[in-house]
Amino acid sequence: MNRVGVGVSRESNPEAAVAEVLNSAIKEINLPQVHWVMIFFTPDHFVHAGRLHELIREQTKCECIAGCSGMGVITGEGEITQGPGLVLMAGFTPELRLKALAKYQELEHSAGVTQQLREALDGFGDENSLFFFFPDVYQHQPHNFINMFNYLKSSLSVYGGGSCNDGSKETSIQFGPNIVTLNGAGGLAMAGMTEFVAGVTQSCATLGEPMFVTEIKDDLILSLDGKPALEVFTEVAKEFHFKDMEEAAQQLLLSFPLDPEKPVFTGEGAMARHVTGVDVNSQGITTSQIVHQGGVVSFAYRNHKSAEIDIRAMLTRLKNKNSKTPDFGVYFNCSSRGEALYGRSNVDTQIIREILGEFPLIGFYGGYELAQMTQGVQLYTYTGVLVLVYL
Repeated sequence: MNRVGVGVSRESNPEAAVAEVLNSAIKEINLPQVHWVMIFFTPDHFVHAGRLHELIREQTKCECIAGCSGMGVITGEGEITQGPGLVLMAGFTPELRLKALAKYQELEHSAGVTQQLREALDGFGDENSLFFFFPDVYQHQPHNFINMFNYLKSSLSVYGGGSCNDGSKETSIQFGPNIVTLNGAGGLAMAGMTEFVAGVTQSCATLGEPMFVTEIKDDLILSLDGKPALEVFTEVAKEFHFKDMEEAAQQLLLSFPLDPEKPVFTGEGAMARHVTGVDVNSQGITTSQIVHQGGVVSFAYRNHKSAEIDIRAMLTRLKNKNSKTPDFGVYFNCSSRGEALYGRSNVDTQIIREILGEFPLIGFYGGYELAQMTQGVQLYTYTGVLVLVYL
């Protein structure tokens, strides 16, 4: 019979932290054997990440280890975003096929991380297979990974988050079966589960009615609904009384529907992007999203009330897909969510327990989120991505 356990520790000492999480995740639920381990940790554990990895390998006798650093960590009990935090999930799942990995660029002219991932994952699994992915946010472009995943020979569904720290330095850490990497990319692939379901929840509320992109030039959006784009942006910004355009650009977002033919701006249906620049001469604005003339867009802003409504709607959709209690779940949450969004801690985890019940849950706060959609793997920001697995 499959079993999955979770442990959490706020201890700063690596020996004490590992002992605490392994006791909860393995000993208390009496795992006969550890087939895989997933682990996430806060920046306080950077200095002894190698020791954490060593202790876990020694004490679990497990060769399938994956995980990474994040700004904070998550379990069903709540979140840790301040001080040391270590969360670990261990599984006894004899019928699953598994592959844990962590890749980095060894030499300037050696195989790149994206190529190494392709070689490792090509042919793994079937249409009902998962890859939990933890790439560094500082030295890798997510679109390079996305393009690779969308052309893999295997049919892996990819969900993940950008591995990071608290912003004090541009370093992240990834764990593999027998390696600890800096600024690399790691993950855990699984095949053979009965089912999994996944959802995306938004932090942003849209402003007013959606608009058509009526004119573009190169990467500039020149007009929206026939009006100069910068003029529209300025009008919206005035409503919020921002002190200057720089603050407006930081706070106001553009929301793009994933399906322009049937545009929605909630859940997995929308992608939020920053306004990255303005051009006074052309009255245009720029963003990181590729924009097409005739497309639909809406301005948006982070809003805790709409975020709570959206996560409840997302969880209800997942429960309607499968009303059983999940065997385990993984939650990739944006570093701008949590207490930074709601003004109080543990909001998402409390709502998850309220709607879905008690089950093993693990996750981390990262720099961006990735989720598999019908159109391929998508890059999300300001979202939470929840994956529920039924063994």
